[in-house]
Amino acid sequence: MKKILIVEDETALRDVYKTLFTLEKFEVHDAVNGKEAIKLLKSVRPDVILLDILMPVMGGLEFMEKADVKTTSPKTKILVLSNLSDPKTLNNITDLGADKYLLKSSASPAELVSAVRSLL
Repeated sequence: MKKILIVEDETALRDVYKTLFTLEKFEVHDAVNGKEAIKLLKSVRPDVILLDILMPVMGGLEFMEKADVKTTSPKTKILVLSNLSDPKTLNNITDLGADKYLLKSSASPAELVSAVRSLL
């Protein structure tokens, strides 16, 4: 069973993503910010991290800087799901090791599942 770590501060979205990936037979773990996600990385070795960028306490960019997922767990894929789409942010996302980016406001559940499966 593939593991996914959902890092999203909006409760309603996080619940939708959890339900969606549970139905897709993933082992689902979740965190409300990057700080919680870093703690979870110690016990959960996710195959995919679904990551929001704008969150309180620790956002997605800071999470990627501090967690250094690509060094500590090189097989883990990071899919950033955000409404930020300015060129500077997109460059930062790529430079910090994101494998894929989707615009949150336009990604359907089917597209999200397809994107995660393509990373695996």
